[in-house]
Amino acid sequence: MHTRGFALWVCAIAFVGLICFFLTGSHTPVAGDRGFALPSANEWLPAGGLSFACSMAANAAIVITAAAMAKIHNILRSITGLYMALFAVMQLATPQLTVQLYTGPLLALAIAICLLLLFGVYRSERASGRVLLTFMSLSALSATQYCYAVYIPAMLICCAQMRVLGGRTLVAATLGVLAPWWILFGLGIAEPSDLHLPDFARLFEAVDIGEQIWLFATAGLSASLLVLCLLLNAFKAIAYNARSRAVNGAIIVVALFTILGAAADFSNTAAYIPLLNLCAAIQTAHYFATHRADRSWIAIAAICLAYTTLFLCQILI
Repeated sequence: MHTRGFALWVCAIAFVGLICFFLTGSHTPVAGDRGFALPSANEWLPAGGLSFACSMAANAAIVITAAAMAKIHNILRSITGLYMALFAVMQLATPQLTVQLYTGPLLALAIAICLLLLFGVYRSERASGRVLLTFMSLSALSATQYCYAVYIPAMLICCAQMRVLGGRTLVAATLGVLAPWWILFGLGIAEPSDLHLPDFARLFEAVDIGEQIWLFATAGLSASLLVLCLLLNAFKAIAYNARSRAVNGAIIVVALFTILGAAADFSNTAAYIPLLNLCAAIQTAHYFATHRADRSWIAIAAICLAYTTLFLCQILI
């Protein structure tokens, strides 16, 4: 189950399952403009095949970015492809969201890329460029959805974890936050009159109680699995070297911000679910990669079965 072959098979099965769900046409489009100056991602494309294709591409990019983190920075402390399989089956369990393009997969991809950038500047004296790019990206994206702004303080904490938080990086972070807005208004892409409060209309007002139950059941399972594996991994992380502890600490910071954001920003919970699933998949794979017992496959299979059951319930009930 730690092989790339197993991960590819699970991803392929999840893709087929999502195609089947998409063809039923039973998903509810994410509604509401949650941007400060630009439309949120759910309004970029009309509902249909193009939106589905872009969502699949975004999810594939998330997996590729996670694979780059695992290979370059050894975030799992072992060679394993389990995180890919777990993320795929977790996304399969929220098909009504996964089959359409909206902020959720883009947020997960953006944060994964930001972490990949910051992991490469541990104790570096030339971190300013990557820090500037990280905060510029989040600030620019926050014009389309306010949830990106939640991770600006998280990235500051991650800079501290990477031992690069200082005068230069603070200036770079500040310029990164301000620069996109100067560009937006300076080039006339947006006008000051375009600034508006996000639409806080609840996604769940448009869906029936059955869909709400399955969505929150899946999010609750991912959050519970994430917290449990964070606690179990903490005992192993104590013995890691300073750089590995810093990398692991940055991932934990993002995970905690995601859990708190999903809980506190109830009207926008859907935006956090793909990132919640990614964090849960990484932490769960981390645990099983460092605890390879003879019968650990039973627990892995049980987790996959639980998410698959949640998906089948939404198809059949």
